Amino acid sequence: MRRSRLALVALSLVFAGSACSATSTTTAPSVPDTSALVKQILSHCTDLAAPELGEGVLCIDHGFRIKSDDFSFKNWGRSLSADGNVTAQTLIDLFGHDSVCVAGPKDTCILRPAAIQKLEEWNTALNGGRCEGLAALSTRFLLRMDSPSTFQKNASSVSALSQDNAKLNSTVVYWWATQFLNEVTDHAATSRGLSPLRLVDDLIQGIAHSVGHTVGIYNGPSGHSLTPFAVTQRGDDFVIHVYDNNHPGERFELFVNSRTNQWRYPRAFRNVDGSFNTWSGGTGTLELTAMSTRKGPFQCSFCNSSLARSAHVITLASRDIRASGFIEVTTESGILRTSPTDIDN
Repeated sequence: MRRSRLALVALSLVFAGSACSATSTTTAPSVPDTSALVKQILSHCTDLAAPELGEGVLCIDHGFRIKSDDFSFKNWGRSLSADGNVTAQTLIDLFGHDSVCVAGPKDTCILRPAAIQKLEEWNTALNGGRCEGLAALSTRFLLRMDSPSTFQKNASSVSALSQDNAKLNSTVVYWWATQFLNEVTDHAATSRGLSPLRLVDDLIQGIAHSVGHTVGIYNGPSGHSLTPFAVTQRGDDFVIHVYDNNHPGERFELFVNSRTNQWRYPRAFRNVDGSFNTWSGGTGTLELTAMSTRKGPFQCSFCNSSLARSAHVITLASRDIRASGFIEVTTESGILRTSPTDIDN
């Protein structure tokens, strides 16, 4: 979701392991007294057991069921097929034809230079995985905002969908790309400023009102997106039950401790030897993103030049910062030439 910039080169994101969200830089403050907040969360919970969700008592359950409402295939990165990645159509769907394409017929698109750079940036980021898209789309299925049969005839469940479905792939990429939009990143940043226990309370109320959230977790330079669907209370922990798109067919648990106001995710990523890494953290490393923030219309932050409308703009994008380009422009007033050493990096 956040990224670093190289001069005159398309932006790129590098993720550790199979992570597919980005790094949070919010500093965690000291932990205040949380007794009132814990009491408020407990007021949402029942004394009913939920055996299908493990030990503990039920706070809320949206009804998501593993091996039915989750995808049968696991999260993956960049596709060998260009059409399976971020395309010009992805940008058009997000921002509109006129924003990303040079003026011309609507059935064709010559991408503007800034759009070309964004296309390369996002496809580089896609190498880290498309968990955000899978989490968002599975949430939409859960809310009945989309139907599996729209993507595959006679598909009665999400798990029946095939990974090689072109329409499904482009839709996953679309929702994956929304994580980079200001409307979404601003909301996520605000969410990260809340404590884990506050987010548990927000999630319970969100599930009760069918808001639809994705959960973002961060560990150093890595991040991951999950689909939450239930909350239980087990001992000192509130347990957020999630679908983890890295592990289809399994119910995973994210714990928020009522005493420490810290979260932990014991099965974040599997090591080569088969063991799991545990991620943990506090305020600033856990977020909720509501589906309403991904609704659009979206403002394209890179589409418009800050120069005056009457200005003529030439953009040069090099794939290699060590090999800047040479420009020669012929006008009625003469010839303008600039060499790589004259280009302002």
